[in-house]
Amino acid sequence: MSSLFDEETVQELRKIFEKLKKSQVDVLVLDSATNPGAVGHCHTCPEAKQLAEELEKISRSKLRFKVLDKSEAAPYKPRYLPAFIYDTKNRNVRYYGLPSGQEFAPFIFMHEYISEGVKLPKSIVEEVEAIEVPMHVKIFVTPECPYCPLVVDFFNQVGLVNENIFVETIEAFENPLEADLYQVYYTPYVAITRIEDYDKYGAKPIATIPGYAPHEELLEVVKLAEKKLKKASKH
Repeated sequence: MSSLFDEETVQELRKIFEKLKKSQVDVLVLDSATNPGAVGHCHTCPEAKQLAEELEKISRSKLRFKVLDKSEAAPYKPRYLPAFIYDTKNRNVRYYGLPSGQEFAPFIFMHEYISEGVKLPKSIVEEVEAIEVPMHVKIFVTPECPYCPLVVDFFNQVGLVNENIFVETIEAFENPLEADLYQVYYTPYVAITRIEDYDKYGAKPIATIPGYAPHEELLEVVKLAEKKLKKASKH
């Protein structure tokens, strides 16, 4: 019996996890030390830990979590907490916040892609593979946004295909700092910045995507960002 999911959801999750070709180990970074009343406290870290424990149990450990306190997580450089960092080779795809509501589906699907390969059309995969310039993609989402999962799912796969592209999904209600700096009035909102500006919150974007767009249009913006980055590197 799950404390988070009804039996139907448990069975659907179990079917997905049973298909995984090998066990996966995500990193989950929490803030376990702060005072619950302190400014900047990670309000959803307890729920994130509970979710991880439930998924481990449902998956029969096909999906496991390496749980770290933020004081132990310097090598992963998480920018927000809780930080779910997927089991990709370079740990370059992650979700900041509690993946609830509409965001739960792409969170789960990412584990399928890691195991089975992405589901993007071959033509898109080839164009993504050809991107040579590293970049940082930030996707701002909210739990009830119906279009956010479509954009997140696309960029999660992009990050899996091309390790030059660092992909972060940021739950904007939980982590409003950059959403405010980028004047995000609605979601999804994508900001693409230089990877060199990774530590700069609100870094000047190379390109933005305000709202939903089809995969082909999202890819065109990524390619445009690459052209701008190449041009800037020559000066």
